[in-house]
Amino acid sequence: MNIHQIQMAFDKLQDRILLRVSTSDQAEFRFWMTRRYTKLLWTMLIKMLERDPAAALHADEKTRRAMMGFRHADAVRGGDFAKKFEDAATVLPLGAEPVLLSRVTARQNAENQQVLSVHPEQGQGIDMVVNVELLHMISKLVVDAVGQSDWDLRLAVDPDFAMPPQAQGIPPHKLN
Repeated sequence: MNIHQIQMAFDKLQDRILLRVSTSDQAEFRFWMTRRYTKLLWTMLIKMLERDPAAALHADEKTRRAMMGFRHADAVRGGDFAKKFEDAATVLPLGAEPVLLSRVTARQNAENQQVLSVHPEQGQGIDMVVNVELLHMISKLVVDAVGQSDWDLRLAVDPDFAMPPQAQGIPPHKLN
């Protein structure tokens, strides 16, 4: 399965985040993420990002998190977050209604790639091969979706690292 697009959007009525993953073969997977699940996913994403060799070589936690923050800013700058999600799915393998997620795991596959697995309590979910850049993109999507909620969650790859406004998609301000 090759990922084509990922979208996360907060749904006020459901009080959940809708996760949509489309593949290059025009399949789309739809999932609901609760607040509890989002916290589990966030913890897993941070653990996976800590495996990035650029961050992992630093023994000091503060230095490692700062490196993750720098890498996050670089990865996010390279993403196209303004592009509209394409509704071109010809196949909905799990059905049209989103599936409620409850389990998230990470592992290394035989090719030594990281795999992020998202699954419901019972039934089928998906396993996504993710590189560091994609992990940072997913992290940004989570942060943005949580920012639309009233969940009172403060999520940051490095809480001490302030991304420049341009990296956040905010135009620079000028004082007159």
